Amino acid sequence: MSNEILMFETERLRVRHFQPSDLDEFAALCADPLVMRFMGDGVTLPRSEVERWIGICQQKYAARGYGTSAVFEKDSGMFVGYCGVIRAPENDFDELTYAFHIVAWGKGYATEVGRAMIEYVFERSTLERIYATIHAENSASIKVVEKIGFHFDRLEIEDDGTPVRFYSIERSKGE
Repeated sequence: MSNEILMFETERLRVRHFQPSDLDEFAALCADPLVMRFMGDGVTLPRSEVERWIGICQQKYAARGYGTSAVFEKDSGMFVGYCGVIRAPENDFDELTYAFHIVAWGKGYATEVGRAMIEYVFERSTLERIYATIHAENSASIKVVEKIGFHFDRLEIEDDGTPVRFYSIERSKGE
């Protein structure tokens, strides 16, 4: 617990840097086919890949001050998912990403933590815009980003035929 780096808290959630001790819980989340259905290529991640991801997260925290981060319920202390702003190696833009255990779906956690993560990153970066790329059939995530304040940007069709909706949010000019 002493090496925990808390990033921020919301009304119901705590968000902190991932650490190696989170591997079991993070790997379980990424092994759930329903959770991963709309993430990346839609397949689950093996434990070894999640372990590598935690290492990459730690590099990003050191370099940028943010990355994919662990989300916990304040009341129960339960790991419920992840949220972060990332730049995938193949992209030239930063994007909001999040995923939650099924037991946490429908509680408004993605909206609550997503809004706070956007604020956190804009306060600590020079980014002018953050994107969200969402599988066109993922209506729940489309509602989340619209509630946060993202605006539809464009629709792209990936090489495999998957329609992906791009949303973006800009830094407030008053900040």
